[in-house]
Amino acid sequence: MDICKLIISYLPRLAEFSYSLYPPAFADFEREAEPFFFSLEEKECGNQAAAVIDGLEELRAALGRREQKDRAYREKQVLALFLAPAALRRGGAAAEFAETLSRMWNGRYPRNVFYPGSYETIMKGFDANLLGLPLRKTK
Repeated sequence: MDICKLIISYLPRLAEFSYSLYPPAFADFEREAEPFFFSLEEKECGNQAAAVIDGLEELRAALGRREQKDRAYREKQVLALFLAPAALRRGGAAAEFAETLSRMWNGRYPRNVFYPGSYETIMKGFDANLLGLPLRKTK
C-alpha cells in the first residue's frame, strides 16, 4: 500500500484513540508500513519525506479550504501517533526519515507542528496520577 493512502486510511482510527485500542492499531500500522520502511534509504530521507508531504497535499487538493485544514491536522496526528513512532522503533534510515519528515512538515505547516516521539512515550501518556500517586489504567 502507498504510505500516503495508508496514512489516510488511519484517519478514522483517531476517534478510537485509547489505552486499549492504540496498541493493536499501532501493531497493524507497523505491519502495513513495513514495505515502506524497508524501501527507505538514508541518503534519500529528504526526498522521501517531501514525497510523503506532497502526496498528502495532492490527496487533499480536491477538498474545500476548511476541509483541507482539518484533514492536514488529522494527518499530522497519524504521523505523530503511528508513522513517526513506528519509524523510530525500526531505527536506521526509518528513524532518520521520521526526524526529517517532522522538520519538513513543521517548516511547511508552522501552525500545525509535530515532533516524533516513541511508542513507549505515547503509552506513558495514558498513565494517570492523582497527587503524584499512579492510578490504575482503565480500558
